[in-house]
Amino acid sequence: MRDGIRNDMELHRILEQIIEAHKVLRDYDGSTVTAIAEIWAQINLGMVKADKGDKGIDGILPNGRTLQIKSKKSDAHRDSQTFFTLSKGTLELADDVLIVFVDYDTCNVNRIIGPVAIADLKPRNKGRYFISDLMFIEDNGERVFVRKI
Repeated sequence: MRDGIRNDMELHRILEQIIEAHKVLRDYDGSTVTAIAEIWAQINLGMVKADKGDKGIDGILPNGRTLQIKSKKSDAHRDSQTFFTLSKGTLELADDVLIVFVDYDTCNVNRIIGPVAIADLKPRNKGRYFISDLMFIEDNGERVFVRKI
């Protein structure tokens, strides 16, 4: 690279990488961070991914419960880390929600919350669900806490 300008060979290699990434990502709804969160749930929770475009759910857990995944950039602006919203479709179809924090630079999952039963959640302030509320929800007699990965 000379003076910040990439040569044609390097640009072709980058383009090929982007095309390959696009082929993988088109099977997932949303961004790269969303895909990372969903694949993490498939690997670590045994989630079976819902069909692309299924409204309200991202997958089904081994226990048969449907799951909505909310991905968050762990290094994002603080406000975006404090709450999430759930669509009407999610409220009608998903049993549980999982919040996955992904480091935007390394693409590592570094924190998760849940799965938490959506029926146990109480929205506040314009339908927002605050992540701090999830720290103390009881699920089958157990407290749900943030887990470091």
